[in-house]
Amino acid sequence: MMMFQIKQIFLVIFMIKLSTTEEQFPQILTKTYNQTWNVSSTAILTCHVRDLDDHHVTWFKFDPLTSLSYPLAVGKELFTTDKRFSISSYSSSLRDSHWTLEIYELNPSDEGTYLCQIANRRASVSIAIYLHVQIPMILFPSYLYVEPGTHVKLNCSLFLDNHNQEALLSHINWHFVSNQMNKSKPDDVHIRKKFLNNSLTSSLTIQHAQIYHSGIWTCVYKRQRRTTKLVVEKG
Repeated sequence: MMMFQIKQIFLVIFMIKLSTTEEQFPQILTKTYNQTWNVSSTAILTCHVRDLDDHHVTWFKFDPLTSLSYPLAVGKELFTTDKRFSISSYSSSLRDSHWTLEIYELNPSDEGTYLCQIANRRASVSIAIYLHVQIPMILFPSYLYVEPGTHVKLNCSLFLDNHNQEALLSHINWHFVSNQMNKSKPDDVHIRKKFLNNSLTSSLTIQHAQIYHSGIWTCVYKRQRRTTKLVVEKG
């Protein structure tokens, strides 16, 4: 009888050890990635989790000014009062679940690093999602063929949707790349910026375009680039 009880005790201990070793901490199968969305659109940040069980998915946003991260949501409970944020989830199998942070009506201040994290006192896993918020941008015309002496005008426009217009003025820049020797004089090229109907337009004009103005003219705003090919030659 005593031997039977000892065997039972060893069996219980073995089962406890087995269940402990088989218990896995949740995994985040999504890898760190970048996303780019336009202003006023909806950003959808997704985190694919395996074996979540009783743990919680927590979303953070990293603040580069303080080097700290502040929580946006734990599970389906939002910690932010900003009503543009929401959390949703669904299961694709007994082990797999997908958690989504959605941000509606994006504005430039939403740009930054977001963290999807699962943690307890013993371990933690997380991935980063880099959200870039861009302002719709066009450059017109995209190709221009003119004769020497022609007055050339290129218009680069950003659609602002009532955001901080003045702060954007210094962020628009023009670049020129050409196989020709750049003989441009200060009076040749003029750049003017103006606001009109919720858009900022930077206009580049070339007085009396010459052959050495031929090349690629690029309008740059942060990570966005739009280019025009200008060809100046005698017809």
